[in-house]
Amino acid sequence: MFQHSSDRLLVGMAMVSCLALSIPAIASTVALSSARQIIRLESGESAEIGGLSYAAQAPTVALISTSSELITVAVISGQLARGPAVAKGGQALVTLIEADRTQRYGFDAARLSATLPPQWQDDAGEALSLLAARQKRAKFWGLTESAGVNASAPVGPQVEAVRQSYLGNATIMALRREAKGQPQALAGLTVKRFAEALAAGDAAVVADLLDPKPFTDTGADASTWQAARLVFANKLTGDAALKRAMAMPAHAPGAYRIQLVPRDRAMFVSALEPQS
Repeated sequence: MFQHSSDRLLVGMAMVSCLALSIPAIASTVALSSARQIIRLESGESAEIGGLSYAAQAPTVALISTSSELITVAVISGQLARGPAVAKGGQALVTLIEADRTQRYGFDAARLSATLPPQWQDDAGEALSLLAARQKRAKFWGLTESAGVNASAPVGPQVEAVRQSYLGNATIMALRREAKGQPQALAGLTVKRFAEALAAGDAAVVADLLDPKPFTDTGADASTWQAARLVFANKLTGDAALKRAMAMPAHAPGAYRIQLVPRDRAMFVSALEPQS
């Protein structure tokens, strides 16, 4: 694991490549919904990743990885900026989901290149090979050290896969980012978002906010339990009386109390109870 002395190194950055799909080009401004992507930007173009805006300062190819804690954009070639933080080829911009602070790290190009899917070769293969050779020389001269950070799986990979299945959706990420790590703020935002979504009949957002534990406890795989949760959400949004109640002021007669449960620094709805 190597890097230039001005940057820290991300251990395990190669895992990003195992979880992305190739995208040939991105328009001038675009929002990306997939948690794992490879993108190509021309100079002056921008991309929105996890609600954060990144601008290319040169023709750029980058790998995106969103874990349960971090949004990571690894620059394969070119130059990318988020605010004052700028990364060139071999560097990554890493942002905590709950904090508006982006740091720059180096990543192991040889390890990433070794796991590169064939469909990425045209976009990233040659650039990664050149980076790996440069990093090898830096290692020989003792110019690099490891920071011991795994951007793709801050916890164990198996645990991370489970957490990502309920923390990785856009609804939860946006609420965590807006609350900035403040539990009381997160609770208020979650209640408001759930009530608005239910009143509007938005089953997808309602599903994102339902407590995942009753569904994950079935032992089903992620796609199966997520589908079951969406079916349940559709039943809630199909209840006309409940939708009307969600649109009422919190203490109005007939209104409901929304009960929350914390899970992995996110908040989920565990129950709806009529106001006494």
